[in-house]
Amino acid sequence: MGMRTLRRGVLISAAVAMLVAAPAAISQASTKTSHSGGSSLKLSGPKTNKAESSFTYTISGTANGPANYIVAWEQYYPQKGCATTYAAESTRAFLPSYSLSLVTNQAVSHAYSIREGFAAVHPGKHGMCAYLINLTTADTYAYGGAFWTNLAPK
Repeated sequence: MGMRTLRRGVLISAAVAMLVAAPAAISQASTKTSHSGGSSLKLSGPKTNKAESSFTYTISGTANGPANYIVAWEQYYPQKGCATTYAAESTRAFLPSYSLSLVTNQAVSHAYSIREGFAAVHPGKHGMCAYLINLTTADTYAYGGAFWTNLAPK
């Protein structure tokens, strides 16, 4: 095995280690500092959905100061509700008992409103956790959670 291949293997291993370690480091910093700065986030949508129906949730609010980005996940099997910070919720994606699916990630400023469509295909309780963050620092400025039940087919 040549030196070039060995160096490439070491670099790839280091990069993977950093990707796994980074969410934990960010989580520890962000859970201590959750800001608001006058920013807000609200989720609105139905609490119960007929099987096979389509429905919409709206993420709305105000992004002030450094708050500039919305990230939201759907929880297929809600267990403990939503984490209080973006960093803490994002680390749950690595847990074997969680099933998170990214719903949206997009830039926002001032007053915002984002509509997300869903389909009630899987019966049971589902939820959405949304976070208004600063994309550069990953600090959380506002967050919200909403949970609904998709009914089983008759």
